[in-house]
Amino acid sequence: MARFTVAAKWCDVMTSGPDSIPRGSGLTDRPYVALNVCFALSVGGWLPVLTLLAVLMRDHLDAGVGGAVVTVLIIQVIATGVSLYAGTFAARWGSRKSYLLGTAGMALFACLLGVANQGWQVFAVAPLAGLVMPFHWTGTTAYILQAVESHRRGFATGINALVMVAAPGLTGPLLTYLGAEFGLGASVLGGCGFMVAAALAIWLLLPDLPAPPSVGAKPSFADYPRLLAERANLIAAAARLTMGLSFGMFQLLSALVILDVTEDLATIGFYLSAGAIGGGLSQVLVGAASDRFGRRNLLFLAKIVGIGACLFFWQAPSLLLLLVGATMHWFAQSAYQTLITAICGDLVAPRDLPTLSGLHTSSFSVGMVVGAVAGGLLWGLDPGLPFLFVAFCLAPVAIALFLLPQRTLAT
Repeated sequence: MARFTVAAKWCDVMTSGPDSIPRGSGLTDRPYVALNVCFALSVGGWLPVLTLLAVLMRDHLDAGVGGAVVTVLIIQVIATGVSLYAGTFAARWGSRKSYLLGTAGMALFACLLGVANQGWQVFAVAPLAGLVMPFHWTGTTAYILQAVESHRRGFATGINALVMVAAPGLTGPLLTYLGAEFGLGASVLGGCGFMVAAALAIWLLLPDLPAPPSVGAKPSFADYPRLLAERANLIAAAARLTMGLSFGMFQLLSALVILDVTEDLATIGFYLSAGAIGGGLSQVLVGAASDRFGRRNLLFLAKIVGIGACLFFWQAPSLLLLLVGATMHWFAQSAYQTLITAICGDLVAPRDLPTLSGLHTSSFSVGMVVGAVAGGLLWGLDPGLPFLFVAFCLAPVAIALFLLPQRTLAT
């Protein structure tokens, strides 16, 4: 009987207007379900494109690893500043509009990247990605925190993290197959197609959420120093920064490591699938456990797993061990996403959720900038050194997490 009640509730909500969508609805309601459908399409297109960027620059456009580093730097330096504006944009105009703007812009960037035939053309379109990408991630984070009740936040972000790794795990082999058959540009254009579908789904399926209660002044850039003045927010931002460092290093260089070991483009698809299987399927449990037992200790465990993944790629002796490292890396990344996003929602009032989401997106971009610079400098010395550098950076932040309260959600 309960099953039919849920189905009837879903049908009622799907046929109602956006203004009737309540804030803090459940996991089976339209906002949360539609968000995950849209998110699967957007990250299913975007993350494989990022993974293939270094291969495209080095092996197809003759721009070398340095060309990929420059591209990432252009994107992330711009994104670092734009992320702060994306937070205030989402606070004023709504997280759905932020998500739609970012996804549509990323689709346009992927289209231009797919037809590029010289390295300078990639450099020319890279600023577009830096301008729009923060709106995608800030909009997603803010929307999920606003759409779900606070006591289900960890479980909800766990499902969202599962989608983040499962979707590329499904689309990655398809896109790399297209690349092997028709050229790497076909892989990138295929990713663009998924993002176009995501933008259409956001426009047609995803409802606007009512604005949070407004107390005091309107959201502004002055909110960022106020939030960072609180120790818990500062530590959480540092954890997000090192998450960006690790993510950026793996996105930039992991495909090159695997390709150099196997000399087979299809194995990059296996890398994405290994991450989906090993990392994503556990995240619903991580999120649910964090609601019950607290998020801090689980976040520390994720950092340790991330350090282990770096050590596997530091040595990189075989495809099997690289796939084990990929599983650990994506477990850690999706756990970071689950736990940090939930902690972000726990630490601040509803009014500050979009602003703090923008701060975390900016911190993530700073980490990716550091990762790109370090990766470019260390790769020429030894392809394993960039991953060892990430492991050393993760360790002190993992220890600092114990300064957070064990339970960040007040109940």
